[in-house]
Amino acid sequence: MAERSRWSPAALLEWGLVVCLARTFAWLPESAAYALGVGAGRLAFRLDGRHRAITVENLTRAFPGKFSPPEVEALARTVFENLGRTAVDVARSDRLLRGSSPEAVRIDGLTRLQEAQRRGKGVLLITAHLGPWELLPVIMATRHGPGHMVARPLDNPRLDDLLTALRERGGNRVIRKRDAILAILQALRRGETVGIMIDQHISEKDGVVVPFFGRPASTVFAPALLALRSGAAVLPAGIIREGRGRYRVRVAEEVPVRRGGDLRADLVENTARFTAAIEAFIRTHPEHWFWVHRRWKTQLPLDPKLETGNWKLDADPERVGSVSETG
Repeated sequence: MAERSRWSPAALLEWGLVVCLARTFAWLPESAAYALGVGAGRLAFRLDGRHRAITVENLTRAFPGKFSPPEVEALARTVFENLGRTAVDVARSDRLLRGSSPEAVRIDGLTRLQEAQRRGKGVLLITAHLGPWELLPVIMATRHGPGHMVARPLDNPRLDDLLTALRERGGNRVIRKRDAILAILQALRRGETVGIMIDQHISEKDGVVVPFFGRPASTVFAPALLALRSGAAVLPAGIIREGRGRYRVRVAEEVPVRRGGDLRADLVENTARFTAAIEAFIRTHPEHWFWVHRRWKTQLPLDPKLETGNWKLDADPERVGSVSETG
């Protein structure tokens, strides 16, 4: 979609509605705010037939035989409810900067990130639209230190300003997707950390087709290219909600980067590894992921270069994201 004018009626109306809703969530008592967020999610589930159908279809195909149709329907409703809770999380996120109790935010695997940073080649944090994902950079900045995140500008520039201000709290910096490669490489060469989401469909010219929940998915290959060029460590990270105002961040084990000499094969294999790590996060908490997105748009088969690889995902949930070499 084309970027709208800052002064267009549609942009002003959207901005006004979002600001009013966010201020309402922030002003209400915590229990009332989350009740309203959950209610909004349930209402969207009832009224938004298109995205409800997408969610049900995605869950059915991602977990064949695991859930009955009523269970899929219930899980899809929970997905919408969690999106409502996420809106409340974002609206009330200033509390994270004001200093929450140690019990409110848990970070598992922080030492992995610290050890990777000590190598001096930078760190790529690969992540997903999981849980209250917009809080992940804020929490990492306040509890560990600022970093960078890659983001596509929103079509509404006023809303984009609001979201950028949230993301850059605690000293973070947003890297715009349109000119990301050079900026990311520069940050990594300074030994810094860059977060990038890899869980949404991308056009085949900018991606490679790798497995995601057993289905071909066109996936961005830029993180694999950046890892190969920079030598940066690649660590999966995600955030889930463990109750109202309680969050758990997980930094998983480093994903080994394949360097076999065939650039195309390396890009495909590493993208598959990174995607498998993200899938492991989602399988642990499927109700937290953004199933309303059409992730499997591609009509292409899996990239044939995958046949050169021989790896599997570590199934241990406490080591989610690690990849074991086999054979």
